[in-house]
Amino acid sequence: RLAEDGTFDTFNFVVPRGTPVAGINLIYDTLMTPASDEVASEYGLIAEGVSHPADFSSVTYRLRANARWHDGTPITPEDVVFSFEALTQNNPNQRFYYSHVKSAQKTGERDVTFTFDQAGNRELPQIVGQLTILPKHWWTGMDASGKPRDITQGSLETPLGSGAYRVKSFNAGRSITYERLPDYWAKDLNVNVGKDNFDEIRYEYFRD
Repeated sequence: RLAEDGTFDTFNFVVPRGTPVAGINLIYDTLMTPASDEVASEYGLIAEGVSHPADFSSVTYRLRANARWHDGTPITPEDVVFSFEALTQNNPNQRFYYSHVKSAQKTGERDVTFTFDQAGNRELPQIVGQLTILPKHWWTGMDASGKPRDITQGSLETPLGSGAYRVKSFNAGRSITYERLPDYWAKDLNVNVGKDNFDEIRYEYFRD
């Protein structure tokens, strides 16, 4: 159990509107993941491979064929492009962070290429690897009431993720509990060995 100050009113961290719930990053995976004992290294998570030209003017990520959302749907290049566009179009901080990325395009069955506005920046491929990937099919679908979801609005609808945890329960504004998925698609990857050891993670909110 962990403590948080204040309250929360949305699960949607994409837009800077409202107060996102603590720990929501637990349900999402990124293209790459950092190493806790190395200063500036990243290893493949959703991505199984990465390549770039000698001048670092772009980077191409190849997604793992077995990468899955919690509903069993494969994670696709379309999800990656959708995530990049949604984050940079709707979040000023993300727009600034990825300001040197001109475009994201599907360039193969499991490949996504990010083109930069400059050459020679060796850090840009790594920065792109930190991108949080969102499920396009979920965000462009309908909610339980039959209304189209809107990624530009706050929401307390339990979101679909791909990470080691999912939302188990919550009390709006007061607490949220995440549960570990026993069949998490990436639990046996080398980058995840020794991590995600808690069956439940609960955040309790305190006003004072």
